[in-house]
Amino acid sequence: MLQGLGDTFAETLNLAGGAAAQKAIELFIFDFNFTSEAEALEALAQVGGSRKVKSSAEGTVTDTLTLSTQYLDWAQLGFTIDEFPKTATSLILPTLKTANVPTAAPFEIADAAITAANLNFIRAYVNGFGSWGQPGSLTHTTDAATAPANADEVQVDTTGNKLVFDASRAGAPISYVVPTTYTTIETYGGPGAATKYGKISFRGKLYTPESTENWGIYFPSLSRQSRPNFEVTGDVPTFSVDFAAETPSGWEKPYQIFNFDTGVTA
Repeated sequence: MLQGLGDTFAETLNLAGGAAAQKAIELFIFDFNFTSEAEALEALAQVGGSRKVKSSAEGTVTDTLTLSTQYLDWAQLGFTIDEFPKTATSLILPTLKTANVPTAAPFEIADAAITAANLNFIRAYVNGFGSWGQPGSLTHTTDAATAPANADEVQVDTTGNKLVFDASRAGAPISYVVPTTYTTIETYGGPGAATKYGKISFRGKLYTPESTENWGIYFPSLSRQSRPNFEVTGDVPTFSVDFAAETPSGWEKPYQIFNFDTGVTA
């Protein structure tokens, strides 16, 4: 019997730069599913007053390998979405922060990121109901130096690096957004061309109690045929990608299985 799969990794086949430029990644597979489907070709003939199959054969054979993972680190995420990370420069990203308006004056939340350069990108809202009123978005005062005229306004004081609230908002839970500028940061997606994994090979071990060294499995050529599928069936999401398993010239099947017990190394 087979106990499971392990020691799995993929290698790129077509990255620019030739054989020395190809890359490998260890994969942490949750589910491994290989299906081989053949189109049925049937020759019919009238026999005994009805049409019956007189001959049949396989037509087009479709081989599909589905790899699923629950473990995602930065590299596994890139493999799942078929992209190597790229470096973005001078990227401004909004950062969500939370705080409470003090229960006594001054009704302010201080933050060094509240600056004149960030003024137009700062947002604030009340994120809960209580004695301070209903949750909802707050409007900037018409001038950064103007105190809020009512409970629905917030003063963005870029001189004092703070948000100033109406006294009626005392104790209110506040979520606010300020921009953070990254000189450089790794990203997937976004502007610029992506370097994709493209066509890959796949190797792993089939663990079995019927063998001392276990068996190896090898798919020499896999091409993606789906975007990553996302499924939540329990506490941990599962990501799945379908690959077309291609049969190389001279092979009868798209895979090769090795018995390491019989191997003699050079």
